Amino acid sequence: MLKRLSLSALTLATAAVAQPAFASFHHMQIEQVIGGVNGDTTRQAIQLRMRSAGQNLVAASQLIAWDAAGANPVVILNIPSNVAVGTLGARVLIATSNFLPGLTPDFVMANPIPPSYLAAGKITFETDGAPGAGVWWGLAWGGASYTGTNTGFTTASDGNDADGNFNPPFAGALPSTSTQALRFPGAASALSTNNAADYALTPGAAVFTNNAGGNGTVPVELMEFKVQ
Repeated sequence: MLKRLSLSALTLATAAVAQPAFASFHHMQIEQVIGGVNGDTTRQAIQLRMRSAGQNLVAASQLIAWDAAGANPVVILNIPSNVAVGTLGARVLIATSNFLPGLTPDFVMANPIPPSYLAAGKITFETDGAPGAGVWWGLAWGGASYTGTNTGFTTASDGNDADGNFNPPFAGALPSTSTQALRFPGAASALSTNNAADYALTPGAAVFTNNAGGNGTVPVELMEFKVQ
């Protein structure tokens, strides 16, 4: 009997240790996304922002891109490790390697968002596993051209949207032809309402920030003029 009780106590202790690891990344916003810079769709970035302190154990999470029907998922990145800074409002920057010279992303995208998804599509921040099975935050764009679902955990499951539905989508395309990004301008602690109400284009060139607090502005690339 003593041995059985000890094993049970060990199991409970292990579960108690394991639970915070699962619960220490999910209070997260998809704060800012850019699908290309001045038409170059090889230059992309996704910036996450922590809604509460201690959400830096992101090694158990992944980012997925979906097409206009909410289908054909592409794993942008299965995040391979945790980040160091876990304060309220801290960022995690996932970008292509050539995104912004002088600013080091926390993680390099394994796969960029497909160009065919930029007019209408979705990105989800999820628990590791089958795509769509553990969505903590969803960002869809394209207005009526996005016809897929955009659901995730509710606050009853400690999620980030009260009804678990991030639709309707943002009305426009994911920006890729300028230096603007699509941004969630609410407070770091804010819950999602819906993508149409919550997101807006940055008023000018977007500023991206990594986990260490380094930041950089998306540059305006000037044309060269020849003197005739």
